[in-house]
Amino acid sequence: MKINSNTATRQLGQFFLCTFLFSWILWLPGLLITYNVVAPAQPWIVISNILKWAGGTGPSVAAIILTKKQAGNTGIKELFGRVVKIKLGYWYLPALLLLPATIILAHVLNGLLFHAAFPESSLLTDFYWIPILFLIFWVMQFSEELGWRGYALDRLQQRWNAVSSSVLLGTIWAVWHIPMFYISGFGQYDNQLPYGQFFITIVLISVLITWLQNNTKGSLVPAFTIHAMINLTAEVLPLVEKNKNAQIDYMPWIISNILLLLIVVAVIVFWGYKKLVRN
Repeated sequence: MKINSNTATRQLGQFFLCTFLFSWILWLPGLLITYNVVAPAQPWIVISNILKWAGGTGPSVAAIILTKKQAGNTGIKELFGRVVKIKLGYWYLPALLLLPATIILAHVLNGLLFHAAFPESSLLTDFYWIPILFLIFWVMQFSEELGWRGYALDRLQQRWNAVSSSVLLGTIWAVWHIPMFYISGFGQYDNQLPYGQFFITIVLISVLITWLQNNTKGSLVPAFTIHAMINLTAEVLPLVEKNKNAQIDYMPWIISNILLLLIVVAVIVFWGYKKLVRN
């Protein structure tokens, strides 16, 4: 759907405002419980857990409501139609393999350079769970990617080039996650994930998703796939682990971000920063 830049800016403002208000308000009870502002009684914990999940749907809820208001049922049909736009050709290869290959290489380099042990995940033994988990994580992206990539990215690219749009969206995407680093029950808080590394990863991944989406005629399948791969690799090959001295080792994540940065630079150089598409 083509819209002018002024309309795109206005719609983006509405989208980001709705997304942040919806998610952060629903996550507020979890924050209050985590810091004992509200007594952690069982009913409150149950309600908080439900609201944590509901808050995570904020981007897609905002996108659906605004699309319905702005483009009616036709817009909704087009939005969801991009999820089943599955004719991607060879673009399935980077969508499926780029992230896990990067993470595996990061762990290998960490072992070679710093003599760290390769992670021993139970999922590497019970590997039949991996495709099942991937499918679950893929479906879970209906909570976010209809908004970030289905609604916001197109409008950002009405105003700015592909790389600038990706970096801006990645930054907003990372900022939206901030409460998860302060609320018990979210993986970011429970696993003491470093926000700085997370921020860098999210911005770099955002550029790669735009690259894949622009080369697959707006299909949301790459966004769903890469986002699911982020969650899956965190379970199978965690980037933050305790070493033999019981200290948290962040080096695999640092290495993976360096590798992702090199990939992003190569993509920009070869495909061009304006559209990330070869003419």
